[in-house]
Amino acid sequence: MKQYTKLFVIAIVAMLTMLSCTPYKKVLKSNDNELKKEAALRYYEEESYLKCITLLDDILEFYKLTEEGEHISYIYCLANYKMEDYYLSGYYFKRFIRRYPSSKHVEEALFLSALCSVKNSPEYRLDQTETYNALDQMQIFIDQYPNSNRIDTCNQIMDDLRGKLELKQYEYAHLYYKTERYKAAVVALNETLVKFPESKYKEEIYYLLVKSKYQLAINSINDKKLKRLDDTIKSYRTFVTQFPDSKALNELKQLNNKAEAEKELFKLEGAK
Repeated sequence: MKQYTKLFVIAIVAMLTMLSCTPYKKVLKSNDNELKKEAALRYYEEESYLKCITLLDDILEFYKLTEEGEHISYIYCLANYKMEDYYLSGYYFKRFIRRYPSSKHVEEALFLSALCSVKNSPEYRLDQTETYNALDQMQIFIDQYPNSNRIDTCNQIMDDLRGKLELKQYEYAHLYYKTERYKAAVVALNETLVKFPESKYKEEIYYLLVKSKYQLAINSINDKKLKRLDDTIKSYRTFVTQFPDSKALNELKQLNNKAEAEKELFKLEGAK
């Protein structure tokens, strides 16, 4: 029985040894740079990007000043991009452009580098530093290649990024309203209109401005009440002018009537 167990263990070890001696591992252990280069290019075509990257890591510097250096460096960038490592691939695309500024791949490298920044842009609730960076990178590409056939794509991407920033700004302002911080809500809502004058949330913003200003007015001390009631009435009139067919008109009209009544009452009490 022990003999069979021993034979079984030997067979397992032999099988594992055979499996470990794969063609990839043989190439990886080799000192033949040409062998590694050819294998890396083959693995890239086979979409085995990690193997491609690992092999190219060993030989990139060796080929850096050769005619083949440009090609394999670009393959290295693309492999990292297709591995969805966008921070690293963005860095490698920029390095490629510095090393090979006259390459035929420079335009594509700059575009993909910008696209890496876009991929790193988080959902709108999170910090948007990467989104601003992505907008900058896309604009750099547009400035450098104004006649590129990628311009329409860039503009669409930038519209999407701005839409994310717009939504974050609107939600930020809306949160102040929902938490009854009406003074902060008025400031944030106005800031949203300044940053995004053609915002798709424009009607909702003007609606919230009327409601926020009304709440701010009726809860004000006497020294500020009259001015804030006037601000409410002006905001209502602006809303009516901007959105004459809005479904919110009746609701805001009632609010405006209350503001005007409060104003008259305040004046009467002040005259006594």
